Amino acid sequence: MLKFEIVSSRTVDGFEKEKKFVAYMLQARQDSTESTVFDPDPANVERRYTHFLDLYNGLKKEYPALISSVSFPRKIVVGNFDPNLISTRCAAFESLLDVIASESRLRDSPAAITFFQDIELNEAKRLINEGKFDQALSILETSFKLLNKVYTDRSRVVLGALCRIVACAGASGGTLAGPVERWAQLALKRYEAVSDSDLLLIYVPLLHTCISIWEALGRDKTKLVEELNGMRKRGMKVDSVPSLMDAVDGLANTI
Repeated sequence: MLKFEIVSSRTVDGFEKEKKFVAYMLQARQDSTESTVFDPDPANVERRYTHFLDLYNGLKKEYPALISSVSFPRKIVVGNFDPNLISTRCAAFESLLDVIASESRLRDSPAAITFFQDIELNEAKRLINEGKFDQALSILETSFKLLNKVYTDRSRVVLGALCRIVACAGASGGTLAGPVERWAQLALKRYEAVSDSDLLLIYVPLLHTCISIWEALGRDKTKLVEELNGMRKRGMKVDSVPSLMDAVDGLANTI
């Protein structure tokens, strides 16, 4: 049972010309249907009021009837740090998230995917471009943990997030092969039951990246090479393919 909760909030000083703001800690859990049994490993990410506002407006535009019962707090110019206002906003955010948790169409909407994915994704991309692969990996792991609570194991969003973790190791030149090995194994396992043609476009780059990781770690890569050769014999293009990172970016643009 998917459950969202705003578990805390904090005031953050603005960076450079940015004004200070309130960051709300959003927790996502897959609780047991028994209300007394909670997810022992919840996902926690921070979001701002503007992120919730964009989510609400996006859902209201696409599915107005589904969120008609949600009363969203208006934006104000002063008083944003008043404890009573923060408490009221937390309750409103949870009401919106409760509706999203109960309706798959809302979770699959572009507004929801942006809300749950883009903050961490954009930060990870920045860090990768700066060569800070270990920091990017930590953020990508947090992102995957959240998305894997919200969406199904083999959804496009979750598989894309998982493959991006593996791609981070590929982009690092092998320095993250060890920390990413378990993620690579998980990605390969989840692809065993995938038949979606778009998702299969990143399978070949995934295999190539996993082969590189296995080589860096001294693992037996025979099965991975045989899988590629089998795909080649079936007429699939397995050579001169995009990097896994580029392939995942291409998949993200189609979601």
